[in-house]
Amino acid sequence: MSNQSIIDEQRELWSSNPRDWAEIAEPQNRALFDELLDQTETGPRTRLLDIACGSGYAAALAAARGATVTGVDIAPALLEIARERTPSGMFVDGEMDALPFLDEQFDVAMSVNGFQFALDPATAFAEAARVLVPGGRLAAATFAEPERNEGTALHLAMKALVDEPADDGYAPYALSSPGGLRRALEDAAGLTLTSVGEVTLAWTYPDTDTTVRALLASAGGARSARAVGERRVREAIESAVEPFRDDTGAISLQNVFRYVVGVKA
Repeated sequence: MSNQSIIDEQRELWSSNPRDWAEIAEPQNRALFDELLDQTETGPRTRLLDIACGSGYAAALAAARGATVTGVDIAPALLEIARERTPSGMFVDGEMDALPFLDEQFDVAMSVNGFQFALDPATAFAEAARVLVPGGRLAAATFAEPERNEGTALHLAMKALVDEPADDGYAPYALSSPGGLRRALEDAAGLTLTSVGEVTLAWTYPDTDTTVRALLASAGGARSARAVGERRVREAIESAVEPFRDDTGAISLQNVFRYVVGVKA
């Protein structure tokens, strides 16, 4: 699959169910967004770039702190929601591997579950560093090891439905090995590590149907539905979430995210 084909497919997949992603899935990461904004000291007059910004949930939190926010993503449908959330922000269609910004434009760049989906994560890290001012800070977060995330069971259930090539552009755990983010931050971006940490999130949904909607709104869910039909994907997810259901029917999945923060000399 060519690079352009991967980008085009990701643009289509992430635009499949934008409202469900914005309203059900993305808010589950609120505590992680807040941690990164704290770690980067984002506040009034901070010029912040959210890379792979999705529907702009993190950017809206930064704007509420007084930051001037810019977001970049390849999914137009998600960008439209980001503009609704933060009318004062600037949200542009663009790729992580070739950010559409001049050098040294931002005080903070951040990306949550973004860089591992780049065509080349090392290039994406270098691009993030390029657009930072000297003294600027980059924060990046991704899943910790698959076995430490209960959501892995759902990812595997969906992936099993699709015969995916190795270069399909969907690699949720590409940077999840111990030291993976740190190596990219220091070696590819050339930044000095200032902090590293983990945040445990409980993805909670009131029922199975809401859980299914959240998963179908992801690129992996949309790809599976396109390949085998939504009914089969629903059946697979319903089976996979059964161990995580409580007596009320609610679903709770414990997931661990690792983050790094670095500063540009």
